[in-house]
Amino acid sequence: MNITDILYTLCIWPIRAIIEFLFVLFNRTFYDAGLAIIGLSVVVNTLLLPIYTVADRWQQEERGLQDRMKKKLADIRAVFFGDERQLIINTYYRQMGYSPLYALRSSLGFLLQIPFFFAAYQFLSHTPSLDGESFLLLRNLGLPDGLIQFGGRAFNIMPIIMTAVNIASAFIYTKGLGKREKIQLFGISFLFLILLYNSPSGLVLYWTCNNVFSLGKNIACAKLKAPGKALQLVISVFALLLIIGSLSGAFDIDRYVFLFTGLGFVLLAAPFIWKGLIHIISAHPLPAADCSRLYFSALALLCLLIGVLIPAQVIAASVADFNDPLQFIIRTFLQSLAFFVLLPLLIWLFASQSVRTILSFTFSLLVILALICLFALSASYGAMTNSFKIEDTQAIVNAFPLWANIIAMLIACGISGVFIIFRLQKIVSSIFNATAIAVLLLTIINISSIVSESKELSGLQKTTGSRDISRAVFPLTRTGTNNFVVFLDRATGIALYTALEQMPGLAEKLDGFTWYPNTMSFGECTIVGLPAMMGGYDYSPENINARDTVNLKDKVNEALTMLPKLFGEAGYRVSITDPAMTNLQLVPDLTVFSGMKNVSAHNLDGRFDRRFMEEFPHEAERLIDSFDFDILFRYGLFRIALPVLRYGIHYKGSWWRDGASNAYGRGLTEYAGLYYLSDVCAADTGADTLNIFMNETTHEPGAYTADLIPVPGPIRYSPEEIAIFGSEDNTSYMYTFMAAMKALGRWIDSLKEMDVYDNTRIVIVADHGDGYSTDIFQYTDMTSYNPLLMVKQPGVHGTLSISGEFMTNADMSTIVTADMDNPVNPYLGTPIGSSPKNGPLTVVNAVSFQPRRHGPIFLNLSRKRKLIAPNIFNADSWEPWQKVKQ
Repeated sequence: MNITDILYTLCIWPIRAIIEFLFVLFNRTFYDAGLAIIGLSVVVNTLLLPIYTVADRWQQEERGLQDRMKKKLADIRAVFFGDERQLIINTYYRQMGYSPLYALRSSLGFLLQIPFFFAAYQFLSHTPSLDGESFLLLRNLGLPDGLIQFGGRAFNIMPIIMTAVNIASAFIYTKGLGKREKIQLFGISFLFLILLYNSPSGLVLYWTCNNVFSLGKNIACAKLKAPGKALQLVISVFALLLIIGSLSGAFDIDRYVFLFTGLGFVLLAAPFIWKGLIHIISAHPLPAADCSRLYFSALALLCLLIGVLIPAQVIAASVADFNDPLQFIIRTFLQSLAFFVLLPLLIWLFASQSVRTILSFTFSLLVILALICLFALSASYGAMTNSFKIEDTQAIVNAFPLWANIIAMLIACGISGVFIIFRLQKIVSSIFNATAIAVLLLTIINISSIVSESKELSGLQKTTGSRDISRAVFPLTRTGTNNFVVFLDRATGIALYTALEQMPGLAEKLDGFTWYPNTMSFGECTIVGLPAMMGGYDYSPENINARDTVNLKDKVNEALTMLPKLFGEAGYRVSITDPAMTNLQLVPDLTVFSGMKNVSAHNLDGRFDRRFMEEFPHEAERLIDSFDFDILFRYGLFRIALPVLRYGIHYKGSWWRDGASNAYGRGLTEYAGLYYLSDVCAADTGADTLNIFMNETTHEPGAYTADLIPVPGPIRYSPEEIAIFGSEDNTSYMYTFMAAMKALGRWIDSLKEMDVYDNTRIVIVADHGDGYSTDIFQYTDMTSYNPLLMVKQPGVHGTLSISGEFMTNADMSTIVTADMDNPVNPYLGTPIGSSPKNGPLTVVNAVSFQPRRHGPIFLNLSRKRKLIAPNIFNADSWEPWQKVKQ
């Protein structure tokens, strides 16, 4: 991060994050970008109203003091000169309790608008949610309004309306003030006209709404005897509308009906609760120093929890998934510092002592609740993608019952109540400080682990083969037989039905292939699905755990190297690329293949990134607009929140970002490897081959459109696209899946050009499926157990055929060893075959997809179920899930 990014993170980002959240909230509630902007403006200005009120009071006090000093200062300036005059003026200032710095108070209202202006400008001028959206007479909120067309030119009217409202507001506000204040405010009005004239009309609409709010506030202050009561009345009306709209279904707010209804009741009751709290605090005042100590010790602990501890834990669990992991931690810490220290500090400076007391106990309650949620109400939610999307969102809802949330709240309130009643603020502050030290120690341990593993991974990447991509990695013989395994991580079998419907000619492109839709995987993620796929039935999760005297790492390495070792010793030329899970590492460790006869191993990930970006150029995304910029901060909020709120924070994996995604960077590397697969294949007249190409294109959805190539930036699917595929998630996944099929078609054409297609056996297989929503399964949670399996035997041609035969991905080893006589597992001496699938088979659910959560002997499983009939789509074929006791 450069100094500009640091200043942005500390000063602008917290406000931008709040603006983004509110905009997304209103946009998803009203499905109207214009109404979302109006709602955003109203809420932001309402939240700022207390601060503006204090700022106005300070300005009035400063002006009043200047008026009282005006005559005396004029007399001093008339009589004295030079240094003597300045000395007397300074003495008079001290007598009156005035400092020249107080003059800044008259500009405080303007100074407060600067960070909000930059935050709103940065968000609303870049959000894709305004592109093409209309509101009233505004045809496109993402462009200047151009409402008047004259002489072939468009003139923008909204900035002029905004300026007119601003001038009217300034005219009322400056009534009775001096010429300097009037010139200043009128000058600011015209400055905003110049700055925003060619801005998107959505941004100008937002600032116009701000000016309307300011105008209403100024009129209320000038005309009403009790403007505060008028505001309370407006808030009460809004709260009633919120309650009625939520309960009547007028607002499409999904499962948040009760949350919005509750918010409405809170807004109704808030003024009365606030007055009651102020009365209690006034009657029983607490020492200001104790409140300050309690407030900032609570803030410091929150800052450390979200800013360093949780990010360090997440990164330490999977260092390979983060480029420059320490930058993630530094960035998240700065964000937490801005959100939980600097922003609350600003609020503290404007607050009265009574409000400060309330703030100190409120944040103390939040810290206690955060600690309970983080350490006592933590849960495993199953597989989470590299895009921080939890695949089984229902697991978030079902993780804890409602009573657990209520008990957590009661415990936190009870502890806080005891401290309040017995006035133990100093003790609480000391406990918070001690906890903060413990958090720092835990963080240091995690960071040490991260640094150590980063060095190990860096060394591993440097020793995993040449980065020269000009030479062939996969040899293909023209005179013998080739066996080519294409492994597509998380490719769902039944997704091919949709791909065939949407891609005319795909069935013909898959020349000679047979597809087996009725295919089962033994697990829902790679750690439990891949071993059986690579090593056969000997390495199903059940059989792996049955060998209770062998380390898990050794068993998984056996599975991954079984076929290369078998074929290499039989005289085949063997090549394998990017082998997942070797040595239980997420970064492929090629050392497990060292010394194997006729076996070569390579890492291709990242080799074609630059070439792909040159062939398909796109504008680079700014760091501050990227998904990764603050995802760990948002995930930290998820971890410390009550379980009942976590589904809302996660919100289908969007994390309340306005379309931002890290899918392009993660998807590009995998897709480029698949797209240029033909470039690392070469035909010759050598010995027979076994080639295993491992790729994760289908593991990284989110960066694809109907063009079927990855593109950067937020992607929004039209209602028509969503209607075709059934949901937004389905659309995202299917475009990714179809892009993989298109790239495979390109590779198939290259094999034909090299004249090796006829003598090549090809197996396209996956370790597991995706949570692809479909009605083909009678059990909705079983699509993750349906991997893709397609086979082309040598010499076979014709349009893709579909077989109803029951298969598992463990049959892959049987298929590729078809030319061998009675092949056996070189490690165990057991026959390689498919007979085990004739009996009941057990599928499992892993506690985590992370390798480090398993071992040292066993796979760590949460539940299992048996398939008792050879039809994975039929509910009667499955026994109920059972918990696994280990």
